[in-house]
Amino acid sequence: MRRSLRLRTRFMLVVLLGAIVPLALVGLWLTRTTERSGEALLRSRLDASLAQVARESSVRWTLLRSRLLDLGEHDDVREALAAGDSDAQRQVIEALWSRVVRNYDDVEEIDLRDADGTLVVRLLTDPAVERNAAPPVSGSVPVSLVVHAAGSPARLGTLHAQIRLTSLLPSAPGWSSVGGSVLGVFQGATGTALLPLTIDESLFSRSRFQWMDDTWITARRRLEEPPLELVLAAPVGPFSEPFREAAGRGTIALVVVAGTVLVLVALLTQRVTRSLSGLAVAADAVAAGNLGRWVDESGGEEIGRVAHAFNQMTTSLQQTLRRLAERESLAAVGEFAASLAHEIRNPLSAVRVDLQRADEKSANPEARKLIERTLRSIQRLDATVTGALRVARSGNVERHAIDLRTPLAAAMESAEPEFATHRARLDRLPDGPAPLPVEGDAAALEQLFLNLLLNAAQALEPGGRAGVSVAQDDGSITVSVWDSGHGVSPEARERLFEPFFSTKPDGTGLGLAVARRIAAAHGGDIRAEGREPCGTTMRVRLPRSHGSTSAIP
Repeated sequence: MRRSLRLRTRFMLVVLLGAIVPLALVGLWLTRTTERSGEALLRSRLDASLAQVARESSVRWTLLRSRLLDLGEHDDVREALAAGDSDAQRQVIEALWSRVVRNYDDVEEIDLRDADGTLVVRLLTDPAVERNAAPPVSGSVPVSLVVHAAGSPARLGTLHAQIRLTSLLPSAPGWSSVGGSVLGVFQGATGTALLPLTIDESLFSRSRFQWMDDTWITARRRLEEPPLELVLAAPVGPFSEPFREAAGRGTIALVVVAGTVLVLVALLTQRVTRSLSGLAVAADAVAAGNLGRWVDESGGEEIGRVAHAFNQMTTSLQQTLRRLAERESLAAVGEFAASLAHEIRNPLSAVRVDLQRADEKSANPEARKLIERTLRSIQRLDATVTGALRVARSGNVERHAIDLRTPLAAAMESAEPEFATHRARLDRLPDGPAPLPVEGDAAALEQLFLNLLLNAAQALEPGGRAGVSVAQDDGSITVSVWDSGHGVSPEARERLFEPFFSTKPDGTGLGLAVARRIAAAHGGDIRAEGREPCGTTMRVRLPRSHGSTSAIP
């Protein structure tokens, strides 16, 4: 009993160190990363929003700058700047301004100064235009543009403009996609705030700060033209809260899982160690010379097989020792060793060998019939799965001339129980006058069609129907598997053949991926058609063999 307890303790320690401790570390990691995860998400959102504001501001500035240059490079403006402070030129400029002022409703005022910096004329927005322009602004941005002589780098003067800030910024919905965020706009040279702020503007110079019992973080971007610094700030709390809640739920789930695992492992190890304890006692008896000791074979599958192998081993050992007693030469020892090794391997044979022996020893015709059918099923299943997995792994097939009706009929026969389970009907494939010749692996193709038929059965409600149709031309054969189920959405249809994608809650997402690989290995393809809720049709196109149909077995 002490050995059983030690073994059970080892099992528990393995589970504790291999599962419970990692789960605890995961829970600790979840609780510690919630704040960082929320902050990282918020910072990425702030950066994206601020980048959008900067892009739109740059576009607006480019358009406005172009209009200002049009004014500054006008011939009348150049002549006025070249002439200096002149009443006549000032009147010409004012007349020009009265004609174009409506194009500059986003500018508060414009100063034109000559090369010496002397003010030539100041242009103000006309009051009549202001009434039709944007609402009053809370700040303006000073900009300066150099005016050059026509066709020459000579500097004639400077155009100084006060631009309404709102003409450069997008509307609030364009930058407030982050809930609770506050946008600050500052002059690049002086750092003066150009927008009214609900937060102390000195805090905007920091990357993170405390305000109203919450941590805020900022993202900033500096524009060279116009010279502005954009700062977007938002509180971390609203973004971290979902992560904290998720971490709390995850921690609770981990505790439940850990407790469940411990209970299940305790029950399982108790059952296993009880059976192993019986095996240990029997092994001690055999070691003491009691070769007639047997072990109960009624345990679970693995323990039962071990017990059965142990009993056959002791029987073989008894027979071998009996033959050894009849020999007194050293050569008998070698024969015993070979016989012992042979007899020990026999009880560990595969399930197929056990069934074959049972078939040979059974005198019941019905039992033998069931065993033979099971052996055929095992052999067919082994060939089918082996072929399909070989194709799925390597993408290669061993091609032989076959009639496509053969694997198709076998797949339909294998799928019948699934349709019966769903109380649905599978229409039989109509007999054709001629074979469907292809070059391929019959086992792999059977697996392909079986995957499609099983998917069709699982998509049907009671009373639903599915079927198979075949069309061929000189170059290819197309097999269509259709069903009257609920269909798939266009979004899901685009991902049907991705590995691990499934529309079923308990699906593995491998059936259609394997089917597509098998079709491709045969030089064909597979596609899905249909729409919700009108069912689905899977079409498999394979190259048609142009060889003699007499070669088909």
